[in-house]
Amino acid sequence: MTKFIKLFLAVILLAGCSEKNDKSNLTVLTEGGEVSYTVEEAKTVPELEKGLMFRESLASDAGMIFDLSKVEHTAMWMKNTKIPLDMIFIDGDGTISWIYENAQPESLTLIIPPFPAYAVLEVNAGDVKKHGIKTGDIIKHEFFAREKAEPAESRNADEAVEAPADEPRSADEVQVPAEEANAPDDEPKNTMTE
Repeated sequence: MTKFIKLFLAVILLAGCSEKNDKSNLTVLTEGGEVSYTVEEAKTVPELEKGLMFRESLASDAGMIFDLSKVEHTAMWMKNTKIPLDMIFIDGDGTISWIYENAQPESLTLIIPPFPAYAVLEVNAGDVKKHGIKTGDIIKHEFFAREKAEPAESRNADEAVEAPADEPRSADEVQVPAEEANAPDDEPKNTMTE
């Protein structure tokens, strides 16, 4: 029985250390064209916390995308990360809002964007410069497609103010409830990863 327990624990340990198999395609649309990556997705709390820690290398066309859509604050770091990385911070519509280049391995310095991020893409250091990736470029990935696909009827009717399709509305015509108009802006998102 003891041998069985040791074998079982060894299998669990190996499974926990192995790379994830759920990979997806991601494309960065730049002025110079398209850059394609095969990315691992970090969506759960353990995946977000581990990120690319303990990896010895990362393929040239690989990366990891962190889904921060349900995370309150955004902050990245390089603890236990052995690969220098470029970090690309992305808005909910797939637009790159901020870039941090050449994050140093093993650094405990927090990398905090000036704006809340919906997602972060980590790629090999130097990729941003090599491919001419910059703020304002667009990321095409399933994380952002789901935001656009949300049906209008699933949103709260009290929160939505819709103009008739044939009449554009100016900002002066849109009324915001008093409690929303005086509410403070959402705080930036942070998650401790890597």
